[in-house]
Amino acid sequence: MPVAIATSYFFNLFLVPQYLEAKRYFWFALYTFYTVVVSVFLSGLIAMAAFVFLTDFNWNRMSPVAGDILQLGVIIYFVAILFSFIRVYRSNLERDARIAALEEANQKNLLQTITVRSNREAVSISVDDILYIESLADYVKINTLTGVVITKEKISGLEKMLPEWFIRIHRSYLVNKNKVEAFGHDYVKVQAQQLPVGRKYKKEALERINNNKELTS
Repeated sequence: MPVAIATSYFFNLFLVPQYLEAKRYFWFALYTFYTVVVSVFLSGLIAMAAFVFLTDFNWNRMSPVAGDILQLGVIIYFVAILFSFIRVYRSNLERDARIAALEEANQKNLLQTITVRSNREAVSISVDDILYIESLADYVKINTLTGVVITKEKISGLEKMLPEWFIRIHRSYLVNKNKVEAFGHDYVKVQAQQLPVGRKYKKEALERINNNKELTS
């Protein structure tokens, strides 16, 4: 049992992530073979020692599963391999989710215009022209370099639609960080307009704006 547990940990926490998940299949197969050989050898030594120790006990009274060393070994290694496949499956799902998120972010970053409904018309707005977005009672004001567009869109929906350089600074404000002229611990300034920074969004928003300023300075 100790050898099987150690083998399982080594297999799942080292061989699988280092070789199988990295698609280094030859080395994974080779090291897995070596691991099994060493594990079986150590299990044999422990089994022999156990037989010597158990000579004073009544073997017939032991559980059939515990008495059949081969059966016990097969069960333990089957469980170890099962967990490894579960780990690989979950790892692949997480990798696919990360890839999908990156692809979605790239698509959003390539976005040049957005289309919203305003005064019963479809209005196309250049993403680079957007200064900030303000959410009011039942409508949203999109402030751009050329004017203001009023729409019934939700600010949360626009946040999901726009590229990653649009930052939520307040439950009612979404700003284009490339248009931020100055900022303090509780405000940002865009086109001389001072916008409040909400407590919920302060830490992440100011960090992202500050990083942007350092990169562009």
